[in-house]
Amino acid sequence: MTPITIDAEDLVMAFENHDAYVRHFLDRESGSVFFIHEDYSDEEDRERLEIEPDRYVLVEPLRSSTSYQIMQDFVDTLPRGTVQAELTLALEEHRPFRRFKDTLSKYPSARDDWFRFHERAVLAIAQDWLAAHQVDAVVKRMTAEGEEPLD
Repeated sequence: MTPITIDAEDLVMAFENHDAYVRHFLDRESGSVFFIHEDYSDEEDRERLEIEPDRYVLVEPLRSSTSYQIMQDFVDTLPRGTVQAELTLALEEHRPFRRFKDTLSKYPSARDDWFRFHERAVLAIAQDWLAAHQVDAVVKRMTAEGEEPLD
């Protein structure tokens, strides 16, 4: 059987969404990732889940501890200096996720590095998740021009 193609951005977004009213699903046949909002979803989406429940896999958001670990792992890759020190402090303070993002906003180059690191880390988790759910897939970055390989 040919592997399905999954949009990397959609999959990362599904793993990162912690909205209590939203659930993301992966369609095992098409590779599409879609969400159902508790209050605003299309009835058609709900029906297709009921008709073919084995076709769709619920994408559980990452645990906060996993997301925190990804941030720590990123900080560990940075050279000793101001950026590393400030991000380390941000992770030790109250509301570490907010502080981490606020601190990164002061350092555009580190922020760009973070986005690449974060995507790779989440996609590595996603690959393990796909294997655990026996989904034969290729994850690619989709653009207006077509598919792009991941870094």
